[in-house]
Amino acid sequence: MSFIRRAHKSQVVKFLIVGGLCAAVEFLLFALLVHRLELEYLHANMASLIVAVVLNYLISCRFIFKRGRYSGKVEFAMFVLLSAIGVALNQYLVWSFIEQVELHVYAGKIMAIGLVAVFNYFTKKHIVFMN
Repeated sequence: MSFIRRAHKSQVVKFLIVGGLCAAVEFLLFALLVHRLELEYLHANMASLIVAVVLNYLISCRFIFKRGRYSGKVEFAMFVLLSAIGVALNQYLVWSFIEQVELHVYAGKIMAIGLVAVFNYFTKKHIVFMN
């Protein structure tokens, strides 16, 4: 039983590290697009999310999760589908935090990343990779 707990904790730690890396890339790209290229924040959010999702898939397959019971194509399609739901959730949260709650654009983005990370972990672990 303790082996299972250690393995799960190790997987969570790896997920947090990879997620943190991808979140940093996502946030830095978002900031670059908003403040340097003056892209509208929702468009910048979408672009930064796409880059982060692809990066996260590549790293997750390699370092966090073992291949699931699905073929590579099905696995990637499920990853993309669940990531699209996460992207929609992220877009909604960013908009809500900025427009409704009136948080600073960076604070809203950081809060959205944190909340969607929980959704991402559980869907990737229990639906996509099933391990």
